[in-house]
Amino acid sequence: MDNLKAKPKFDKTIIPWVVLGIIIISIALLNLWSVFTNKDKSEQEKLVASVPQFSLTNQQGEEISLSDLNGKVWIADFIFTNCPTICPIMTKEMATLQSEFDYQDVNFVSFTVDPVRDTSEVLASYAKQFGADEKTWHFLTGEKEQIYKLANEGFKLAAAQHEGAFPHSRKFVLISSVGEIYGYYDSHSKAEMVKLRKDINTLHKKIRI
Repeated sequence: MDNLKAKPKFDKTIIPWVVLGIIIISIALLNLWSVFTNKDKSEQEKLVASVPQFSLTNQQGEEISLSDLNGKVWIADFIFTNCPTICPIMTKEMATLQSEFDYQDVNFVSFTVDPVRDTSEVLASYAKQFGADEKTWHFLTGEKEQIYKLANEGFKLAAAQHEGAFPHSRKFVLISSVGEIYGYYDSHSKAEMVKLRKDINTLHKKIRI
C-alpha cells in the first residue's frame, strides 16, 4: 500500500474557469445560430408589400397595367419632365440600368407626378432623350389622384403638388416578378445602386431557373 502513489487531488480552483469556458462557448454557439436565423428572417422579410393594381397610359399611348408586368422584374420611380433637379439624375441612372440589364424580363417604369403637363407625347420625347427602349421602359401618365395614391399608399413613397412644385421621392423601387416590393434604393447613392444591381441579379436568376 505504501508503494501505491497517492491519487492527485482535484483542484477545485479551476471549476469557475471551466464553468466560464462553457458559458463562453454556449454564448458563441447561440450567437452563431442567431446570425443564420436572422439572415433567413431578413431574406423572408425583404418582400415587404405588394404593388396594388393600376392602369395608366405609356409614352406610346398604350394602356399599361400591373398584369402587363407579371413575370418580369421591374424597377419603378416617380419623376416629371420639367424637373430641374433630381429627375434628370434619376432618369440618367435608370438609363444606365437599362443598358446593363438588357433583358425582356427586366423592365423599367417611370411614373410622372405631373400628369397634366406630361402627356404621352411629352413623355415620348423625354424618353427619347434618354434612349429609353419603349419595349421595356414605360413612362406612365394618367389621373393625378390615381398616381398620387399609387405613390403614397402603394409604393409608400412621397409625392405631392405644392405651390406649383412637385416634391417626390428620389428612391428607386425594385419589384419582383410576382408584383411584390423587394426593396428601396436611393438613386443618388453609389452604394445603394450597387446593392440594387445585386438584387436585380438575384431576382432575375430566380425567374430564369
